[in-house]
Amino acid sequence: MTIPATHSEIEEIYLNAELHQCRSLCISACNEKEGTTSIAQALTERYLLAGYKTLLVDLNMHHPSLTPISMGETDQTVQTGEKHGNSNGLVQHNASPRVFLGIAAPSDPATRLSYKDPRLLQQEVTHWLEEYDRVIVDTSPILNVNKNNIPAPCVANACDGTILVVLSGVAAVNQVEDAIARLSQGAHTRILGTILNYQHQPSLASEICREIDRFSWLPKGFTARLKRSVANNRFLSSPI
Repeated sequence: MTIPATHSEIEEIYLNAELHQCRSLCISACNEKEGTTSIAQALTERYLLAGYKTLLVDLNMHHPSLTPISMGETDQTVQTGEKHGNSNGLVQHNASPRVFLGIAAPSDPATRLSYKDPRLLQQEVTHWLEEYDRVIVDTSPILNVNKNNIPAPCVANACDGTILVVLSGVAAVNQVEDAIARLSQGAHTRILGTILNYQHQPSLASEICREIDRFSWLPKGFTARLKRSVANNRFLSSPI
């Protein structure tokens, strides 16, 4: 799923982070496939549009989304997530042609282990911010705990702000509460808010428009005006 950087909801997240003076952002979720990668990439593009030199860091070990782009003599350490490498590595999104300045998910066990240390991870984020204006970090699901994942609470503790993505209609209330409780364990964690992803939960307006399309005997001009009226109704645009 690709989210435009100029989307109104992305603009709200961007403004919220800027008002809280967050230079580094952790994007996390309760479970997999809730939209963290799409949000992280859209926010990265929004910061780039604002003129900020932005680094996209993939610490989502459960489902890595970035692949290093070989640049010949370019230092490969940044492209594999190694510590203190040259931070000018190019990475490409696995499912699209989009390219970012970023760090791919680390494949080296020693690097993954060091990122699990809250103190060392804070130092690494500080190091990135010496070269970049903004840092966006995509993390593994909070409730998915295994030996390979870099714990999302550690990443949240190292960043200025954290945003929790929740897939509406899929994530349970107790899962969200558990995720927030785990994030709150960090002494420096600041949760900016929660994003409700309505990808799989259609709005009442879209359902009404779908039913209008079934009246094929009505004039097309009339049905088009009726659908526009329904789509522009804020009440009907709420999810079912």
